[in-house]
This record gives sequence, C-alpha cells and structure tokens, in this order.
Amino acid sequence: MSTRASVRRRRALLAVCLAPVAAAGCVNIGKEAPVRLSYVLHDLGTARPVQGAPLDLVVLVAWSSASAFYDTTSIAYSRAPGALAYYQLSRWSERPAEQIGRLFARRLAGAGVFRDVATMSAAVRGDWLVELQLDEMLHDDATPPGVARVSVSARLVDRSRRRALDSRRFHEEEPLQAESAAAAVKAFDVALTRLLDASVGWLIDAATRGLPEAAR
Repeated sequence: MSTRASVRRRRALLAVCLAPVAAAGCVNIGKEAPVRLSYVLHDLGTARPVQGAPLDLVVLVAWSSASAFYDTTSIAYSRAPGALAYYQLSRWSERPAEQIGRLFARRLAGAGVFRDVATMSAAVRGDWLVELQLDEMLHDDATPPGVARVSVSARLVDRSRRRALDSRRFHEEEPLQAESAAAAVKAFDVALTRLLDASVGWLIDAATRGLPEAAR
C-alpha cells in the first residue's frame, strides 16, 4: 500500500471514530445550554403582632438605591476590593430596593401597630414616611465561597410636621454555603430577614416608646 493510500485510510478511520464523540458532544451541549434564571428575594421571618389597639397613624414606605450600580435586577458580586461585576446568567425578579421596601411594608403591616401601612406608590395620604435606601447588596467573593452583604439606611419622617424623627443604618452579612448564584440568593434571604427584624423593630419601638407624643 502506498504512503498516500495509508494516510487516506488513517484519516477515514479517525473520522469514523470521532463521529460518535461529536454527536454525543452536540447532545450534551443541548442539555447543558446556559439557562437565564430570575430569583425572588424572600423574607424568611414572620410579623409579630403587637398587643393593644393600633396607633392612629398611616405609615408610608418609600425606597431608593444609593448607587445606580444596585438600581438594577442584576445580582452584584466582587472578587477584589473596588472591583464590581454582575452575574451573567442569574438576576433578581425585580430591583432589590423595591422588593426590600415591599417586604418591609408587609412585615410592618402584619405587626398591627399602625392604622394602615402602604407604599408611596399607593393613593394614600400618610402621617409618617419611612424612607429606605439600599446602600449595598453584594456577594463578596474575595474569599470563596464568600458572604452576602446587605446594607440599608432608614429615615423616619413626620410628614405633617415636616421634620425627621429618627434615622438608622442596618447592615447584615451571611456566609455562603457554596460558590454559586443559588447559594448567594439563599444567603441574601437570611441576611435580609435579620435586617427586616432589626429595622421593623426599630420603627415599632420609635412609635410605641421613643415618640409617644407624636404617635398617640
């Protein structure tokens, strides 16, 4: 057999051997194609009803983001100080600041401390306004699997008197159990639940103890 014929034969055999592998590879790629997922931010806690008649106050809840970087449905992470990025295939179902505001309002309403609790988007006139500002919501992955960090600044305003009554900053962190978007979301849920515990408790305390003349 000539050298040229031998080369052609080896090439033909190689093509036959690789054909099943290529086919299997196409099937695997189809099954493992990237899927874009949207995650819902959850409050894992429950409202604790307060004893006694509700205060004759309507509380409005407003929200915003301190930075345009967090005013998005993208999930933020960092692997080095000062370097921020977004997950490519995972995102929030809605902007975190808005979801945190709604979860705060729902938790506060469940406590039954005030006559009514609503968001600023509702057609309701309020006595007090709670302004929530999302300062940070970041998966810090500098040391894998990292930690989920959530920071919110809150300000309580008496709308009728046009003056601020109190303000506070809340910060919570929760370590991830694995280095993934799903694990980050679970950690964010835990951290946010603690933050809601603290922030709702702060407002209830301000209304029932710290500011009795304004609340009754």
